[in-house]
Amino acid sequence: MKKILLIGLGLWLVGGIALASGFRVEIKGSYFSSENSIFRDVYGGAAKFGLEAGLGIIKNVSVFAGVDYLHKTGELTVTEEQTKVWLLPLTLGMRYEIPAGKKLRFHLGAGVQEVFFKEDAVLGTVKENAVGFIIKGGGAYRLTDAVGVGLFLAWSTCRMEHESFYFKVGGLDLDGGVEIRF
Repeated sequence: MKKILLIGLGLWLVGGIALASGFRVEIKGSYFSSENSIFRDVYGGAAKFGLEAGLGIIKNVSVFAGVDYLHKTGELTVTEEQTKVWLLPLTLGMRYEIPAGKKLRFHLGAGVQEVFFKEDAVLGTVKENAVGFIIKGGGAYRLTDAVGVGLFLAWSTCRMEHESFYFKVGGLDLDGGVEIRF
């Protein structure tokens, strides 16, 4: 019985170490420009912040999950009354890494997003969520074996409907981030 417990514990530890060796966490910030011209007129560009985690599944291929947060205040174009918007995209996808030396690598990725949208104005509140998609690419430079910095470009789109009115909440992101690999 003692041997079985030790073997089980050993396999569990080896499996955990193997799993953790391809794990990464990224803290990022981005400049967001919406694909929706009305959004751009009311809010302009916006800062978006996020967290992403990834796990290598085979050589140079990983799955990732992430969450971003955007909150901005703007003015309605006609009445100039204050309005606020919140975007919360939850992302799940895959990415392919292209090594370009020991410290530099590039990547391409794609995924699906569940986007939560809320806009609060004097005219009323809109709360919707829908599924969209994202494609992204970028590069990262490793400062150490565990820490790197990167620049990324992402494009997302998500079509929503509120009271028979259709609108899009995706756009272009220019991201910068710090990545920690385990």
